Order: sequence, then structure tokens, then C-alpha cells
Amino acid sequence: MLDKNRMNVRAKSEKAHEEEKAPFIGTWFSLGVVGGVIFLTYILLFGFYFARV
Repeated sequence: MLDKNRMNVRAKSEKAHEEEKAPFIGTWFSLGVVGGVIFLTYILLFGFYFARV
């Protein structure tokens, strides 16, 4: 009885831990998108600057 209860608690905690990983994937994806937009903006402005010279 006690072992069965302990196994259920462990299974629930592992499932909760797996669910906690999902937002971090979204966070890294969002950071990558924001970084990419900043980088592309930098390249675009750099190109306009040199086109002016």
C-alpha cells in the first residue's frame, strides 16, 4: 500500500516536471525570433547606411 502510494507520487511529480519543460522551449524559441528580428534590422539599417555613402 505504501509503495503503491509512493509510486503514484513519483509518477505525478515526473509528469509535472515534464510539463514544466514545455514553457522553456517556447521561451528559447521566442528569444530566437526576437534575436533574429534584431539582427535582420541591424543588417537592413547597415545596408541603408552604406547605400547612402
